[in-house]
Amino acid sequence: MSGAPAKSLATLHVLRSKIFETTYNPTNARNGGKYLRKSLVGPAMLRYYPPQLNLKTLREAVPAIGSLMLPEEKQRLQDVERKKMLGKGPPKKGESMFRQLTNAGEGRRATMKGKKK
Repeated sequence: MSGAPAKSLATLHVLRSKIFETTYNPTNARNGGKYLRKSLVGPAMLRYYPPQLNLKTLREAVPAIGSLMLPEEKQRLQDVERKKMLGKGPPKKGESMFRQLTNAGEGRRATMKGKKK
């Protein structure tokens, strides 16, 4: 007893994929269909976690609030001002200890370039 011919089985697979709206993949190549059929996780996660409210979004929503600031941010700004008064703040951009010591009008790269020769 012999089975059905291969050609008729192939046409049967093609018809079955058309009827049941599945992909016809005769070579069994990987195509990611398993993951494409799964439902997306994103909408469920957005429903589970409520939107976070922070000061930036609050300022954008209600501009009449003005300068509402976190206490940590206020303390940080006060610390920066205190350090600047003591001369221990961050240097200005492009200003380094080397430049202050040499009193050069040029940047560090330009002075080092001249020393190579």
